[in-house]
Amino acid sequence: MRPAVLSLSAERVLAPIRNAVLAHAGYGVIPVSTVEAALKILRVRHVCAIVIANSVSIPDRRRVCSEGHDRCVPSVVLDPYDQMADDQSELHVNPLDGPEAFLDALATLMQRDHDHRTGLSSETAKLLIDDASRAKDRSGPQRA
Repeated sequence: MRPAVLSLSAERVLAPIRNAVLAHAGYGVIPVSTVEAALKILRVRHVCAIVIANSVSIPDRRRVCSEGHDRCVPSVVLDPYDQMADDQSELHVNPLDGPEAFLDALATLMQRDHDHRTGLSSETAKLLIDDASRAKDRSGPQRA
């Protein structure tokens, strides 16, 4: 079974493209366009991760991330300003870094969450995160 990813975005053009990228990478995508719909899905269905677009306001991002945290669901926030997350179950990724960086971050976060649940040491999980960060740095800005 493919891991289910809740994809929250109010964007009408970019959201379908992002969701297609996620689906092509092997994720089952649950697209929603409102915070209320995202919260409802989180309360009634198991998801492996949440992807939150930068079109979602910061207070609403926090609401969804908080609900995800309460339910042990990691979040990837697409954030062009690379704000730091308060929580290790939340990872901010610059969407301008391209789909590879975004997918790598999602996979890393999901692996870290899985390892945490299965008892992998926090030191090993940190090494995985550091590897993903280095890979992101090496990829540099994407050129058209």
